[in-house]
Amino acid sequence: MRCRVSPAVAEGRGEILRRRARRLARKGHHRKAAVALRELVALEADAATYALLGDMLRRARRGPEAVEALRQSLWLHRRAGAERRARTVARLIVAIDPFDAKARHLAGAAA
Repeated sequence: MRCRVSPAVAEGRGEILRRRARRLARKGHHRKAAVALRELVALEADAATYALLGDMLRRARRGPEAVEALRQSLWLHRRAGAERRARTVARLIVAIDPFDAKARHLAGAAA
């Protein structure tokens, strides 16, 4: 039997995870912060949270995983019609993987 969590409890849990990730990142514990952000993504699968996770994975030197999280963020931003934010995320992807043709095209760097 699966236990459902109320939106208020999930929101409180999300804020706790966000603060934990920030605190760990300040201390330089990027992998532990990424674990907290993965839990946050499980609660709130929005574009901004995926972007946070991708950036933290980049800091933890987990390039392929960072690119995957950032691609998800890019897709969600484009789906929501936020093209400027999608372009910014594409630039982050290009910074990690300069050979990603789709990200280069979206970032405007396909010259």
